[in-house]
Amino acid sequence: MSKLRLGVLGLLVCLLALAAGAAHAAPRKQAFFRVTLSATLTKTWTYTHSEEVENCVRTTRGSGTTTSKLSLRRPARIRAIAVGATRVRFLGAISTIAGAIVRSGSKIIVTGGDPPCERRIVSDGHCTRQRRSFSGGATSLRNPRKSILQLAPTRGVRGARPSRCPAEPGDIKAIRTDLPLATGPLDRADVFGRDVPRFFVSGDTTQETTLTGELEGRVVERVRWTVLFTRLKG
Repeated sequence: MSKLRLGVLGLLVCLLALAAGAAHAAPRKQAFFRVTLSATLTKTWTYTHSEEVENCVRTTRGSGTTTSKLSLRRPARIRAIAVGATRVRFLGAISTIAGAIVRSGSKIIVTGGDPPCERRIVSDGHCTRQRRSFSGGATSLRNPRKSILQLAPTRGVRGARPSRCPAEPGDIKAIRTDLPLATGPLDRADVFGRDVPRFFVSGDTTQETTLTGELEGRVVERVRWTVLFTRLKG
């Protein structure tokens, strides 16, 4: 038998062995869950802005709070798949998010300076508990690194936003408080432990941003959420 034929036969045997090994490989770990979500997102801000207008100094001071509370109208079905020895991939969207946004705030404008400037204080808006409902939101679950659960940014939210009450400066409005700000601890043993019928993960984070320059201020964000996993039969 020629060396070429022996080589071809040897390659064929190796390929058959690999195929047999793959066929008998242990199936990838997976689990199915009914998932619910509840969350509260709060953004509080204060700011001061000074400018010169017709040789007088005009200082604007404002503050406000926006609080969003959300939950699912119906549970989501999520599939969890083991990735390597430490990670988990979650498949399926967490949709039907609905809730309400409550906003309050105030703004005062003080004008003054050397004569002939006259000191004036004007309230340019004050509002309490303006509430708007929303629906149609969605997010998803992530395991960005070992033992960490994170939610994706919300998308598809429908409904009227609270009116400008009072208006946020652009630098503050650009800070969008959303679910990914908080992360929670994820135990992989809970995910794939068939003797764990139910478990939950909670995230709670506070972040403070200081603004400097023409606009001076502070923005405090707090995000809290809880995801409840109820195991389903695959």
